[in-house]
Formats: sequence, structure tokens, C-alpha cells
Amino acid sequence: MIKTGLFDQSHLAILKKAVDVYGRRHMVTAQNISNVETPGYQAQRLKFEELLTNEQMRLKGYTTHRNHLPIGGQDFGSARDEIVDADGNFDNGVNNVDIDNEMTNLATNDLSYRMATRLLSMRYNVLRGAIKGQIR
Repeated sequence: MIKTGLFDQSHLAILKKAVDVYGRRHMVTAQNISNVETPGYQAQRLKFEELLTNEQMRLKGYTTHRNHLPIGGQDFGSARDEIVDADGNFDNGVNNVDIDNEMTNLATNDLSYRMATRLLSMRYNVLRGAIKGQIR
């Protein structure tokens, strides 16, 4: 099986996971913004990059038999995000939601989401062109 270049599926999995994470992060940030005036609300954030870095730093072993247990890191698609309480000591008088920070996070996340979807679209266009026999 060809594992390099045009037929390498690892980039697709990474881009799909990125789009999923950015979508979930948008929902968490929007929830924080919508609760900016809710007394006692605790701001949240989506923790993913830290978990991903820890997962990538582990060595992954190869199994030589189907009954062997996997050794080391998991594949990229199995990395899970986690919603945690936001750090910081911000106090807006009602709760700990910093609206300026949340709006910045929303804009940054939007740009990241757009970039990931554009890259994913470009990747599929290249594959579509290869299937149709188009030459660039």
C-alpha cells in the first residue's frame, strides 16, 4: 500500500480532528459569552493541544501479531478533548467570564476553523483531480 504523497491518509485525519475540535471550542466559547451576566457561572475552556502534545511525545511501538497489546501512544484520531474550568482570577462583578478575552478567543478560533476547513477542502480537491486524471 502506498503511504506517502497523494495517498497519505494521516493528513486527512489530522484536519478532520482539527475541524471537530475547533467546532467544539466554538460552542464552549459561545457558552461563556452567553453566560457573561449569569451570577456564579464558571467560565470553561476546551483543553486539547496540551493533551495532544502529551500523546505525541510518547513512543509508539509496533505489534508483530494481532493478539499483542499496543505499546505506547495512541493514533491521532483517538485523542480526546476535555472541557475544564478556565484558569485565572478575573472577576467581572458577576462571575469570572472575561468578555474581551472570550471575544478574542472566538475570533482566533474562527480563523483556525476556516484555515482547517480550507486545507481539508484543498486536500479533497487534489484527490478529486487525481481520480479524474487532471494534471496541474
